[in-house]
Amino acid sequence: MERLIVITKISTHIALALGSFFLFEQNSFAINGSFKTYFSETKNSGEDSYNSTLSSIFRPKYTYAINDRYTFYGAYALSLDWEKKSPFLTTQQTPKKNYRAVDLERKITSSDRIKSRTLSLNQNLDRFYINYSQGAFNLNVGRAPIAFGSSKIINPTDVLTPVTYATLDKEERVGVDTVRMNYSLGTLSLLDVGYVFGHKLHFSDSAVFARLKTNLFATDSSIMAMDFQNNLMLGLDFARSVGDASAWFESAYIVPKYFKKSSSNNLENYYRATIGTDYKLTESIYSYIEYHYNGAGNSDAAKYIFSQSKTAYTEGGAYLYGVHYIAPGMTYEISSLWKLTAQFLFNLNDASIFNNLSAEFNMAQDMFIDLGGYIPFGKETRSFQQRSEFGSYPKSVYTSFRMYF
Repeated sequence: MERLIVITKISTHIALALGSFFLFEQNSFAINGSFKTYFSETKNSGEDSYNSTLSSIFRPKYTYAINDRYTFYGAYALSLDWEKKSPFLTTQQTPKKNYRAVDLERKITSSDRIKSRTLSLNQNLDRFYINYSQGAFNLNVGRAPIAFGSSKIINPTDVLTPVTYATLDKEERVGVDTVRMNYSLGTLSLLDVGYVFGHKLHFSDSAVFARLKTNLFATDSSIMAMDFQNNLMLGLDFARSVGDASAWFESAYIVPKYFKKSSSNNLENYYRATIGTDYKLTESIYSYIEYHYNGAGNSDAAKYIFSQSKTAYTEGGAYLYGVHYIAPGMTYEISSLWKLTAQFLFNLNDASIFNNLSAEFNMAQDMFIDLGGYIPFGKETRSFQQRSEFGSYPKSVYTSFRMYF
């Protein structure tokens, strides 16, 4: 009986999503979106068996041009997830409750009686905002994406909705509740200010930012100040062409609880920065490399565990525990249908490596199949003492099917 109730709920929500799709199309709304399925196998160090995870996400997106000034954007995702336990690989970006004033309950229903695994139906109202645009003025009100920084692998200034290295689906940033205004100051110059609402409108969970972007000496330059959860961030971002290559530099200086007194011992100021470059070696080979400095980290692997309670990790979006990192990568287009990608994340302090190798096949128009793996190397934990960052990571392989409409 319980299984029948679960199946009924799943069918009902899928029918509602599909129904809304056809309803909007009949009313001439612009509709696109995606359907993605991910399957992964993960093996932890010291374990003999693999933990499998299957996740399917249906995400229609709606756009309605009300008139020449107002446009509505919406997106609602339904995901059916089957897993044995919390997976290491993240198939999709999970909404942060901190930056949503109110939200739907993420889990619609679940059952843990299917072959000792959990089957759950989850939802995410990821876009729901109005855009107003007139001349040089642009305003977003509602649930919209916000992302900062020009770095490819690690973005120090992207503290609101950061994406980890092991996230499989990086295409869409998770939406936050915001009022954001852009005002063009001229060619290539922009003033960008916004307020991001905290959970239940709590100011202590909210964020406010101001960013000035311009072009100086053929360099896209921006300076930013942000108050996020009472922490002060001062950010810089530069990007430019250097001959046939591109280069970027992004940095953030954070003062924890600058806007609120606190007696916590984990309130050290810290600095994070990324510098990188990319270059197209041939018509089919694209390469890039980044260096990342993490001032919130530790050079001693045995002390990584003590950093977890720092503001950088609880509120600032940091997830790497060392200090110095190198992240090279390369993409090789074998043909118009096949593409190979290799990414490597080196922790220079403990000599551990986290590799991501993947292949993409374009099987038909707007349909793709991916096969890849995350392979860590490094000293494994012994006697409850961590000896490297990535040496304690699990090995993972995954495959995915992606369809866009």
